[in-house]
Amino acid sequence: MSLRLADVDSWLRVLRTTRYLRSSQIAYRLRRVACRAIPFASGKRRSRHSDSATLHQPVGALPSVPLFGRGCLQGAGLVEELRRGKLSLVNQTLPLLADEPDWRLGHQTENRLWAITLHYHAWLFELSQLVGSHQVLNNPADTLLRSFLQQWLRGCRLGRPGVEALAWNSYSIATRLGWWARLWHGLGSSFWKQSPELEREFLQSMHLQATQLEYNLEWDLRANHLLRDAVGLAWAGRFFAGREADRWMRTATRLAIAQADEQMLTDGGHFERSPFYHLEVMDDLLSLALLLKGKAAREKMRQTWRQAADYVCWLRHPDGRVAQFNDGAAASVEEHVRLGSAIGIELDLAPRRGGRNFADSGVVVWHDKQWSLVFDVGQIGPDYQPAHAHADTLTVECSFAGERLFVDPGCHSYDHDERRRYDRSTDAHNTVCIDGTDSSEMWHIFRVGRRARPMEVHVDIQADRLSAAAAHDGYRHLPGKPNHHRAIQVAEHGPLQVHDRISGAGEHHAQGGWLLAAAWNATSIEKGWRLTRDLLCVEVTVDSDKPLNFSIVQANYHPEYGIEVATQRLQWKYEGSLPLEVRCTVASVS
Repeated sequence: MSLRLADVDSWLRVLRTTRYLRSSQIAYRLRRVACRAIPFASGKRRSRHSDSATLHQPVGALPSVPLFGRGCLQGAGLVEELRRGKLSLVNQTLPLLADEPDWRLGHQTENRLWAITLHYHAWLFELSQLVGSHQVLNNPADTLLRSFLQQWLRGCRLGRPGVEALAWNSYSIATRLGWWARLWHGLGSSFWKQSPELEREFLQSMHLQATQLEYNLEWDLRANHLLRDAVGLAWAGRFFAGREADRWMRTATRLAIAQADEQMLTDGGHFERSPFYHLEVMDDLLSLALLLKGKAAREKMRQTWRQAADYVCWLRHPDGRVAQFNDGAAASVEEHVRLGSAIGIELDLAPRRGGRNFADSGVVVWHDKQWSLVFDVGQIGPDYQPAHAHADTLTVECSFAGERLFVDPGCHSYDHDERRRYDRSTDAHNTVCIDGTDSSEMWHIFRVGRRARPMEVHVDIQADRLSAAAAHDGYRHLPGKPNHHRAIQVAEHGPLQVHDRISGAGEHHAQGGWLLAAAWNATSIEKGWRLTRDLLCVEVTVDSDKPLNFSIVQANYHPEYGIEVATQRLQWKYEGSLPLEVRCTVASVS
């Protein structure tokens, strides 16, 4: 009977997840399943891939699109690493033998992010930069580049078992097309004249990839994937000449305009509510502003980018890195915003001061000389695609005196493991967890069932202070229907005050607290903790209408993909009847 109940619960969870999908997402997923039974190179599709040299002839110079998102070693360090049979991507170093590379084809259960990044080929572009700058036959970079290109073209040819999982995944193709276009032009005619067969295979594969992408736009996933698909088609439309290239450009243009309207909220935020993916989307908008051929479309991308850049400047901590809500790394904001010069936009990068309520995104921000604070009072993401969401409703990140203080757990990787569960869980964030249950139902790698809905949002911003409050209903399904309400107050030269109220009835256990940036050291004091870092000292005191247990526990922080930092979590716990009120004050100690 227990097994049957578990099966029923699993099916109910699936229903709670899929009920939000759009009909087009379901239709395209079914279409993909059906197409797997049909060889790609058949019927009408096969006729599109002739061996005509004219069909695959690239055009002249390409627009100068800034380089971003390489994520690998550069220069001689990359060559030496590859000669030793290794490759570092997303802060992880794994084997990649030059004579027999393992391309990680098929379904991967470990290091999935590393494996898909491998097929973006930014690292091959870096090799090509060395070859193009030295133009010496048989130099190590030249030898490695030719070897890896030839082996990828043959070992990852479309139609081979397992290639569509990661190597020919649409997002991989869309990203790779940009690096390949730059690689081909950067190497120059002298390189390709020495290897006419390699050139022929390269161009045929690139053309086939664009066609594969065109037939497999990610309407099942949507969100940032569709915008990256538009970038890939725009690169192909710029790189090749002819009717197909023109069609790819038209598709890229329609897709870019529609997705900019759908994905970018009126306050400038991206609708997935991940500041890191917001930066990724900004890079894609900037690429499209340079690649698209229509003047109106380019201007649309440019203005959308400008608004997105202003938004993310507000979500920047004093260390220059972005807030880390939901999936992603604490990336540098300035590195992305400065790229606006490529499209004629120069933004003021001075630290923002005062408060802003980004009501559409559900983010409240405050910056003064002492505090920088970001308060999440919004949806976890779009209902039909919350893959990058965490169960973090009403969480807070803050910096004190220019240093990160309370941090988000971050995102280590996209494997189905304990790290992924931890990163997405409520009890890892700076909010309140009830009965050990996530406020939104996180499961597997990217799935979300039941979703917390924010409510009762109120924000009051004055010249010298911020007051903000919100609640959510993520625990209403539990016995006694508990609700979490949080109010925050912060003022220049004053303390940070956080007031949590848990309404409802019955017996429950609740816990809350703060994940510390690793550089801080915590010691226990009466009803709280003293935090020290160099000459800085802060006390966190907690008061409640009912008895609490206090502790300092070991925890992990993931500031970037693939990086795990040991840190401490300040934690209070309660077990008993509701309602419960917990008041936390964070104040400087001289």
